[in-house]
Amino acid sequence: MQIIRSIFPWVWILAGLLFALPACDIVDPPYMTGQEGPGNGQENGELVQKILLEEFTGHQCPNCPEGSAIAQELKDFYGDRLVIMSIHAGWFARVSPGTFEYDFQTPAGDALNDFFDVVQNPIGMVNRVPVDGSRLMGPSAWGEVVSQLMEQEPASRIQMDVAYDAGSHQLEVEIGVDAILPSEGTYHLSVFLTESNIIKPQRTNNPAYPSGVIEDYNHKYVLRAALNGAFGEQVSTGPVSAGDSFSRSYSLVLDEEWVADHCSLIAFVYDGDGMEIIQVEEAALLP
Repeated sequence: MQIIRSIFPWVWILAGLLFALPACDIVDPPYMTGQEGPGNGQENGELVQKILLEEFTGHQCPNCPEGSAIAQELKDFYGDRLVIMSIHAGWFARVSPGTFEYDFQTPAGDALNDFFDVVQNPIGMVNRVPVDGSRLMGPSAWGEVVSQLMEQEPASRIQMDVAYDAGSHQLEVEIGVDAILPSEGTYHLSVFLTESNIIKPQRTNNPAYPSGVIEDYNHKYVLRAALNGAFGEQVSTGPVSAGDSFSRSYSLVLDEEWVADHCSLIAFVYDGDGMEIIQVEEAALLP
């Protein structure tokens, strides 16, 4: 009995440590039930509400491929009306010698991961709208929230004029934001660069891969850089009135390893008080 009393406290200490570790959530697909999506949304110049899905993931998260598959399923359904940014940060994005020596992490991704207190993957935010008190939600919830937010009347329009010089890897972008509806909060503008079709290893729990690794996994929508910081910049001095306009210009020299043909710019405006995204737009670097 004395041995049992000695061991018992250590059981609770060990349990506490396990709960403190980052978690890799199991995903149960599928979630899309419709056959055809609403199209790309900018047909005939019509202004529509677009949605940003910020997916927190990592190449060492075995359940993350299933989360990314759900994100892609939503993208296939909604087309250009859904913008995805895949953020590799935290424990499951760590670099290890050998198979996982490639580094997907970015200072901006780390800052977002820490600020929104991400402790498990896969998980994400849909326009940073809180649901049941939390902005963070598992892949099973993404579809319903995206569908609901798509019905909103768009409050702003974003236009991007992108120029890229392949010789110097120099990127220039001019962004215009037009307020369609008034807003009591301030407008903040964030601009990010993403890259798709990055073929690198990814951990998986798929039994089709006995090694637990997909060696040639296609990483899509990967956050590469922030053009104006992890949290962007405030562009209005106070509440916004319908008809207000704002413009900003940014530049970036791309890393030589990044493939410009596979890169896109994501620009979005969000409420400086609640951080909810008001509108988002995406533009490819090259036509």
